[in-house]
Amino acid sequence: MQKQLFHTTNPGELGTYFFGDRLLDFPKYLTFLMNFLDKNNQQVQFLQAFVHVESKEEEKDEVLTVETVFYNGDKTKIIRIWGAKDIESGVALMVTMEFINSETKQTEEEYIVIENDEEFYHEQAPEN
Repeated sequence: MQKQLFHTTNPGELGTYFFGDRLLDFPKYLTFLMNFLDKNNQQVQFLQAFVHVESKEEEKDEVLTVETVFYNGDKTKIIRIWGAKDIESGVALMVTMEFINSETKQTEEEYIVIENDEEFYHEQAPEN
């Protein structure tokens, strides 16, 4: 069963829900998303965001799923940042970033950022 908590195509609503009102309880996803936006804000265009809770029938294991989608600067690629978190344990199950061809809708590159609460993406230290 899936229950939608939030959907928007308005970047202001995204900012308010994710960062202003802090209604999204998924710190590792938000940290990665904030770093991505800080580095790429002028080079991406927000398309939409979804937040929903999923559970299997007759099971209480609930998973929070978040998807945020952008176009790159020249709109040749769609950038999809997706994440899932176990609500009960708080474990970030998965966070990925995909680069999708905007014409063919085929994934060209996919990066696992976090898996089972282990972070694979780390900031590169500037070289001196």
